[in-house]
Amino acid sequence: MIRLHASPILLAAIALAIPAGNACQADLVRLKTGGELRGKVLNERESEAGNVSIRTVAGALVTVPRKQVEFVARRSMLYEEYELKARLTPATVEDQWSLAEWCVANRLMRQRDIHLENILELDPENAAAHQGLGHVERNGSWTTHEEDMLARGYVKYRGRYITPEEKMLLDNSQQDREKQLAWYEKIRVWSNWLTGRYDGPRQKAIDALADLTDPHAVPALQNFFGDKTNRDVRIVYINTLGQIASAEAVNALIELAVSEDDQGLRIRAIDQIPQEANAQAAQTLVSYLQNDNNLVVRRAASALKSLGDSQAVPYLIEALVTTHKYRYAVDAPAVGVTLGPGGVTSGLQAPLLPPGLEAGLRTGLISPENIIPPQNPVSIKQWRTVRVDQQNPEVLEALNEITQVNFGYDERTWKLWWMSQNS
Repeated sequence: MIRLHASPILLAAIALAIPAGNACQADLVRLKTGGELRGKVLNERESEAGNVSIRTVAGALVTVPRKQVEFVARRSMLYEEYELKARLTPATVEDQWSLAEWCVANRLMRQRDIHLENILELDPENAAAHQGLGHVERNGSWTTHEEDMLARGYVKYRGRYITPEEKMLLDNSQQDREKQLAWYEKIRVWSNWLTGRYDGPRQKAIDALADLTDPHAVPALQNFFGDKTNRDVRIVYINTLGQIASAEAVNALIELAVSEDDQGLRIRAIDQIPQEANAQAAQTLVSYLQNDNNLVVRRAASALKSLGDSQAVPYLIEALVTTHKYRYAVDAPAVGVTLGPGGVTSGLQAPLLPPGLEAGLRTGLISPENIIPPQNPVSIKQWRTVRVDQQNPEVLEALNEITQVNFGYDERTWKLWWMSQNS
């Protein structure tokens, strides 16, 4: 057995010498120099005081001063094996499918989804990969189960899809609905006074809303104030929601925090969330970190930074880099018949003709003199979709603020560090 008391230079050499993905290794010691030691971290009774001891794959016992250690992550041997396989697996449909099946056999379902998505990058119409991800075919194109249900008019409620009418019945008893409806007329009047020309009624509306604390008024507030464009009116709306102690009011503030174009109003909305509702707000905001709209992702991260709730950390790590689809139109090349001397035809940048006319020209049944092409042919557009991986600076800022550490956009190191904090 070799026992090493390693200097920083020797540690760096050892870290570089050990293969990054050796399948025999499990635990990981991350050094402040950026190097990694992999092997089996000994328990506290075997480790020396003030040090971390790790038995490497070569059998050497390396003892590292704790002050040189960034963190220690206890890792499953199976995860190490997966990481090695993922690095070595070629980017082909067949190989990615084989790795996905290996993940299923080893109950690594989240990792399996990654490789099914890789297959769709290579073959967007691969039915088996779509079905494996729970996608459904709708009108000739594949979509997620959630998108399919929402397109059919269902809403998600406590993990299942129901009709909006069912949700309303579940959300509100008859008595609650009557109390909510009673607020509609009052809020409608106050809304009109706020945007009216007279100072007296406007002040009455401001005073009435300043005293409003009934949670049953939230639906009416959203209905009459949700689409107001006047900034002063929106401030009143946000302040009123902040006075109401209910989950519905908090959710309305969160919606403003991710959808409002005015940054000042977004900040005000988050500031109005009461301290005791931070946990609920964080749980709701993390769902926006995988939104199709990158702007929403970044706004949600900014809101989570303000809340400072550590339960959001693993979700923020996943959202450091997100993938988004963008569609854009390009000019389609015009292919058709060009009329030349003597009826000669060519396929270069010609106006498009109906198939029957083009066939007639080519066979001589129709004289070229009888065809007058348009002087300004309409440009034909084709839609293309691209997938873009985008780094989200607001996500990184939120992680830095909440954890007080910084590993940049290195998602793998962030996950290892978070694992070490929860070992």
